[in-house]
Amino acid sequence: LNAAYQHVLALSTVASSTRVAADAMEHVLGRDAGGLIALVVIVSALGADNGIILAGPRVYFAMARDGLAFRWMGAVHPRRQTPYLAIAAQAAWSCVLVGSNSYRELFTRVVYTEWLFFALLALALFRLRRRGEYHPLFLGRAYPLVPAVFAAISFAIAVNQGLANIRASAAGMGLLLLGIPAYYLWVRRSGKESHADRRLS
Repeated sequence: LNAAYQHVLALSTVASSTRVAADAMEHVLGRDAGGLIALVVIVSALGADNGIILAGPRVYFAMARDGLAFRWMGAVHPRRQTPYLAIAAQAAWSCVLVGSNSYRELFTRVVYTEWLFFALLALALFRLRRRGEYHPLFLGRAYPLVPAVFAAISFAIAVNQGLANIRASAAGMGLLLLGIPAYYLWVRRSGKESHADRRLS
C-alpha cells in the first residue's frame, strides 16, 4: 500500500495528507472512489476495535487470575460468561483517553508502542529457539534472517515515529514504562498474599 501511495501521489502530498488512502483513490478514480475507500477504512477500524474489545479485557482477566491486577477484574458474568468488569474498566479508561487527547495523539502513542512490541515479539523467537523443548513448525530455513529483519524494521519504524512526534511518543513511552513498577508491586503483593494464605491454612 505504501508503495502504491508513493507511486500515485507526490511525496509531499503523502507527508501532508490526513487521509492518504482516500486521496490516492481520488487521484486515480475520482472523488466518489475516495469516499468509498474512506468507508472501507472506517469499517476496517471498527473491525480492529472489535478485536481490541474482545482481547484486551481477557488480558486483564488473566492478570487478575494470576494475582497481577485487581481481583474484581477476574470476575465472570454469571449468565454471559464474559469478563464484564474488565470490559467495563477498559471502556472507562478508553473514555478518559478519548476525552483528554486528540485522535492523532492517541494514534501516535499506540502505533509507536505497538511497533516496539512487534520488534520484541520477533526477538522473543531467538530466546524460544534456545529452549530445547521448543520445536516450531514455521520459518524453517528463513530463521534467523526473517525475524531479525522484521525486528530491525520494526525498531526503525518506532524510532522514526518517535522522532516525528517526540512529545506524544515520550508520553506514550512514559505511560508504558509505568507498567514496570506496577508489575513488580503486584508481584510483591501477590507473593505476600499467597504467603499469608499458606499461614492461615
